[in-house]
Amino acid sequence: MEGEDMSSLDLASTRQPIERASHVPGDIYSSPRLFAQEKERIFLKDWLCVARAEEIANPGDYMTLRIMNEPILIVRDLEGAVHAFANLCLHRGVELAFGQGNVKQFTCPYHAWTYDLKGDLRGAPFMRQSTDFEARDCKLKEVKIGLWAGWVFVNLDPTAEPLESYISEFAEDVGFLKMEDCVLGSKLVVDLDCNWKLVVENLMDVYHAQTVHAKSFGKHRGSPDRYPIHLRKYGGTCTTYEAAPMTPDGKTLFRTMPAIADKADNFAISAHLGPNMQVIARADNIHPLIMWPVMPTTSRTIVYNLFPKEFATEPNFKERAQVYHDYLALVLMEDRDMVASLQNAMASSLFVPGRMSFLEKGIHHVLNAYIDRMFSE
Repeated sequence: MEGEDMSSLDLASTRQPIERASHVPGDIYSSPRLFAQEKERIFLKDWLCVARAEEIANPGDYMTLRIMNEPILIVRDLEGAVHAFANLCLHRGVELAFGQGNVKQFTCPYHAWTYDLKGDLRGAPFMRQSTDFEARDCKLKEVKIGLWAGWVFVNLDPTAEPLESYISEFAEDVGFLKMEDCVLGSKLVVDLDCNWKLVVENLMDVYHAQTVHAKSFGKHRGSPDRYPIHLRKYGGTCTTYEAAPMTPDGKTLFRTMPAIADKADNFAISAHLGPNMQVIARADNIHPLIMWPVMPTTSRTIVYNLFPKEFATEPNFKERAQVYHDYLALVLMEDRDMVASLQNAMASSLFVPGRMSFLEKGIHHVLNAYIDRMFSE
């Protein structure tokens, strides 16, 4: 990598088989230079899950986000097709919309240039005197978009491989959950004082669950040495294990989801799709998480609390779903101080990366995939 010496970061020890491997140096989680390079090599290249399709269910529904400061606009047009555009007016680049809502057209808040739901420029006040300017020839920059299992994905690389091939192994691992037949019970947004990769690693870290989460779900799951972790492309992982529903007493407020009616009451699965999506499910509920970089030392995690459509028609669904939401919030709060402490260590001159446990097989895999992306020409 230009300007970085791989040997100076002592990544060779992480490249070893896990029984001899050590964790990576703190610079991996604290360097502004590496953070900028992550944008170029990862977040501007990979397919990224950005929303549930039901969040933009109706014609005119839109939502916006920034992917490492790249402004994105997602909208459903009048024919029901979903589009993704650069959220930049073609005049001066001002963002056309903020948050989410429903509109008939987008009007730039700066000079009132207007666009239809397909991104075509329909009005540009006081531009008739500009030579060879034709509004009908102007269109918002399109961003690659794909839909899978009720999720919306975008990719900022026009030459990227199709979404279907990118997620092929992930789809085989979790497609049976039928997330396309689920509804969003709630969405939880949590800002954390740590690098985004520490959240990714924490979610696949079975080592800490019975310590950090001893008072919550840690007491309702199987031994951490009984988690068979399967390694996938792009740093992906998948493991099935035994765990109780995500409620305070470990008992379901619903029943086993219809899509997995053949599974046991203590069924659980966790699958990672690189770079930043984790699907975790219990027998009665699915709670995927998306981790977004904000700054080298801060990140945002979004938890989507999903339930089968059949559950949503039952009495007191919102109240019961709220119990799961509140419990997930509690679990994230248990992790909050721990990942902040991890981040503090990453900038400490006293930190020396420790050896890995065999329980960290998933972390070892995702770190080596990261090293491949960031340090290989």
